[in-house]
Amino acid sequence: MRPRLGNRVGLLLVGLVLVAGGLGLLAAARRPGSPPVGMGVLGGRPWALPLLAGAAMLVALVATRWLVLALGWGRLGRRTGAGIAMLGVALKGVEGIGRLSVRVVGDGRLRVSVSLQRSADLRQVIRRLDESAVSRLRRTVGRDDAPAVVRLHVRGR
Repeated sequence: MRPRLGNRVGLLLVGLVLVAGGLGLLAAARRPGSPPVGMGVLGGRPWALPLLAGAAMLVALVATRWLVLALGWGRLGRRTGAGIAMLGVALKGVEGIGRLSVRVVGDGRLRVSVSLQRSADLRQVIRRLDESAVSRLRRTVGRDDAPAVVRLHVRGR
């Protein structure tokens, strides 16, 4: 499953659970003095309500963390547009290039990510990266001695 689709389906499920809980609370508020909807299932067990509250808190914390990560917060480094442009120039003419990403991380290290289609010539991409692209990227970001990690991803479709 693709990450975007997974995020959307997951958020839909979490949203439906929250809406159902809210509707249950609204129904309980309309009948004062009666136990909330679904509390009859607990059968007088005093430990069940704190257990349900703890489970609800756990779901809320997991959903919040998931949303923060889906928004891209917590990623290391900063994107560099000049580096992406330079990488595009260095790989110009190679068929099957998908997505390019260049990040400067921490103390000036480079993280380069190249997404390739299945039809791309992998040897040519590696040759160009090795011969000129990485050294050009280092000069572009102003760190000639910066270590670089290059990740190649060949898409299945």
